[in-house]
Amino acid sequence: MALRHIDGKSQTYHLIAYDRKGREQRDEDGSVASAAALKAIAAPGVTDVFVLSHGWQGDYQDAISQYDRWVGAANPDTDDDDIRPVVVGLHWPSKAWSNRELTDTPSGLLGDEPSEDSVTVDQAVDEFAAQLGDDPQTREALRTVLTYAASVPPDQDASAGDALPADVSEAYRSLVSRLGAAGDDGGLLSGGWDPDVVFDESVTAAADDGLLGGGVFSRLREAVLTPLRQLTFWSGKNHAREFGEGAAADFVRKIMRAADVRIHLMGHSFGTIVMAGAVRGPGEHPTPPPRPVNSLFLVQGAVSLWAFTEDAPSAFGGGRGYFADVLRPEFVSGPVVVTRSSWDYAVGKFYPLAVKLAGQFLLGDDEAPKYGGIGTFGIKGVGGAVELPALAKGARTDPGFAPGKLYNIDASGVISHLDGASGAHNDVGHSELTWIAWNAAKAGR
Repeated sequence: MALRHIDGKSQTYHLIAYDRKGREQRDEDGSVASAAALKAIAAPGVTDVFVLSHGWQGDYQDAISQYDRWVGAANPDTDDDDIRPVVVGLHWPSKAWSNRELTDTPSGLLGDEPSEDSVTVDQAVDEFAAQLGDDPQTREALRTVLTYAASVPPDQDASAGDALPADVSEAYRSLVSRLGAAGDDGGLLSGGWDPDVVFDESVTAAADDGLLGGGVFSRLREAVLTPLRQLTFWSGKNHAREFGEGAAADFVRKIMRAADVRIHLMGHSFGTIVMAGAVRGPGEHPTPPPRPVNSLFLVQGAVSLWAFTEDAPSAFGGGRGYFADVLRPEFVSGPVVVTRSSWDYAVGKFYPLAVKLAGQFLLGDDEAPKYGGIGTFGIKGVGGAVELPALAKGARTDPGFAPGKLYNIDASGVISHLDGASGAHNDVGHSELTWIAWNAAKAGR
């Protein structure tokens, strides 16, 4: 269904689905959702287009659920505001692993069927292979890791004396070599990534602070799977960039060719990489879009806090952030707004673990780390960035957005509902955030 109507709401949005290679998928009725969206955008009277991207761990139904919450949170549009919007949500396959419990119970005629709340080793191999590579060597390595993990009782505690079996450690190294990770991986896999060290760090982190809010890595099975989730995290991060610079960038530029409308982009989690990539486009020296995007809203971003700087601190190796071009006026002419929340455990605790050096390499009095996400620290290293007052519940007023400015805002008072290991990472269906996006869009006119 190209145009989705939210139950009990007046708001609608177009949903465009893509496969892992960035190819648009036809709807069930055979229609092309992007064509329907572009036709709606080119209709007389339309002034603004809002393009949304979900983040990691999202399948098609997850995308619908998230976009229903985002778009349905509030409707700031009024008859006298001179804005006639069209909203488009992009779905890219980002479901990295199942949240169901891993079991070694066989399925089929010779074994009991697993419960709906569990996933067999065979099923888990299929899920991870879809993300990491569907070839015999990758499948063999995955099976080695997952078979051992399934043999560990789910409630068995990890201890300092535990270690990965040699065949499991070797299987992880095989996965790394097949992924081909190199120096552009944000520090995760370059420089001698070691699954044994990752395992040890996950156990230590659990003992130190109950990582992810519930001490989840105090369980041996979870510690065994931590290196696999790091690899999948890297793969998902890279996929988000590729999708953003490819299919998403193409769609944004199709909008520019189809109609003289203002364009506003919003991304959540890895969707912030998608939207930044959609603005930037591909290549080492990106070409600006035909005209600038009018506003960019990055919500709880799982992207480096230094990714947008022109000059990273020399203590961290220096260099220019990958998305530094995005903040140039020929790429985004209006405001760029970034939320952060202390209740977002996925970005605040898992992200730095996943990029390897949690809690280390602090920078001066600001305590901005080498590895950390903008969903925890905001964007760092950009001159003239504005720190807005903390977002209050019920906030609707324009905080004074201006074109060409970067704004960081602490949204901990709103993005605060804890839900499992990720904390409040997915707690983004709030009217306050809708009003931020709306006011940023008005400033970008």
